Order: sequence, then C-alpha cells, then structure tokens
Amino acid sequence: MMYRYHRSRRELNRPPSRCEKNGAWKKWIPRKFPGGLRSPARMSRRARGSLYILTPVVALSLAAWGVNAVMRAMTHSGIFELQEIRLVGLERLNEGDVLKRLRPSSGKTLFDLDLDSLQGALLTEPWIKEVSLRREYPDALSVQVTERHPVAVLAGRQVEAIVDETGAVIEVWPNGGEIPGRWSSLPVIHGIEAVSLKNRDAEAVKSLSSALEILRAAPGTVGQELDLDVGRTDDPRVQRHGVWLRFGSAPFDEKWERFLSVAGEIEHRREGVQEIDLRFPDLVVVR
Repeated sequence: MMYRYHRSRRELNRPPSRCEKNGAWKKWIPRKFPGGLRSPARMSRRARGSLYILTPVVALSLAAWGVNAVMRAMTHSGIFELQEIRLVGLERLNEGDVLKRLRPSSGKTLFDLDLDSLQGALLTEPWIKEVSLRREYPDALSVQVTERHPVAVLAGRQVEAIVDETGAVIEVWPNGGEIPGRWSSLPVIHGIEAVSLKNRDAEAVKSLSSALEILRAAPGTVGQELDLDVGRTDDPRVQRHGVWLRFGSAPFDEKWERFLSVAGEIEHRREGVQEIDLRFPDLVVVR
C-alpha cells in the first residue's frame, strides 16, 4: 500500500520562518521546466493576451467585409441608377448643349459617377465660370452652373471677342463685320488680340487689366458706349462722344471725378474739344 507524503502535524503547526515571510523562498521556485518550457500558468496568460488582441481584429475584419458586401450590392442596385439631371443657373447656355457634356454619365448609378471628371468636362465650355455637382439620392444629379457675364468687346485686327470681368475670352468671331446686336452696347477695347490673351501673353494681360480697371471705376452716369485704346499700357485712352480722355496711370476713379466736374461745360463747346488730358494731378487739360 502506498501512502501519500504529508507534513507532520507538528510541522504544519510550526510558525512561518523569516524567509517565508519576506518571500525569499520564491527565488528558489524554478521558472522553467526542463527543456526551457515556460510554466503552464505563464503560457495561459500569454494565450489569453493574444486572444484579447485577436478578437477585436477579427471582429473589425468581419465588419469591414460585411460593409463592402452591402456597398457592392447597393452600387449594382437599380434603385440608384441615374434617372434625372437637374440643371440650375442657365441663362444664355442651351440645356441640351450642357447635357451633351454629361452624356458619359448615362446608364450609371450615383455611386459610379466621377464628379471631378464631369466637372472638368463642363468647365471646358467657355460660358461656364463655375460649376458644382451633387448627388441627390436615390436617382438624381444636381448641377449648379455659374455663367460668365460679358463686360467688353475686344476689337482685334483678325478676330473680335467678348470677355468677362476676369479677362476670360468667352466667344470669338471674325473681324470685318458689325458687332452682334446683343453685344453692341458693350464697351469696345482696341489694342489687344484675343489670341494673345488666350495664350496669357504678359503684355496683353496687363493691357486688359488696365482697361477693365478703367471700366470698373467709371461712374454709372458715364454710360457703357465707350471705346478704349490700350495699345500703349502707359497711356490708356477712352473715347466718349467723339472726345478722347487720356488717363495715364491709376487711380482711375479720381480721374473720372475730375472729368465729371468739367463734363457739363465741355458739352456746351463740344465741337471745339478733341481731347481731355487727365494725366496731371488736380488738372484737366482741354485741347
């Protein structure tokens, strides 16, 4: 018969020694089993730590897979197929011409639309200054258009054109005929070629900038039937009612005020006046 080893009653009733109280006896407990294996308790803690890390990773992966599956199903659903394009802000542009530039979007769902690409296609239209596109679920695309507004006619040697307040060339036609009726009341600018302006020639851009600044500074009472000659950037001139006004350099608003201060008197003796020189401070020279 085998008996289990156990401590004697006397030993069990013995008070703990100083080493046992201080925990020094723990130094003698082997940390590894023969062969270098960790103790079962330490292996269990490691396994539990790995499980704590892997569980949320697996959960997130499954959630992402589920979301992707749902998105794939939605993008191929007929519910979101593009059915309507809503155009807002058109004044001069024809709705059909704008829709032609959006034709590649037909037969697609809202999720398939590349809004940046469609925006770029619309901005190739010279009349469009800005455009904003927005998906309107479940089946519509909203297109907000800001058109350019002509402010002057460029009278070049080969072609004529209209430009907006930023200097962008909107529409071009051959020179040699009358200005189209819808643009006939706009100021006419001489000395700038539309081709040079399109190519962003520095001299042409500077000349047009000066001309537009003069027009912006002009009071409302002056009217729009003006001819500007900016062939010389240092000496821009404006023709009004057959009389040339020489402005020189900016500021132009103060020079317009000086002109208006003598405009009434000049109207009375209009036949004898050919030029009004405003280039000198606080002076109006009439020739």
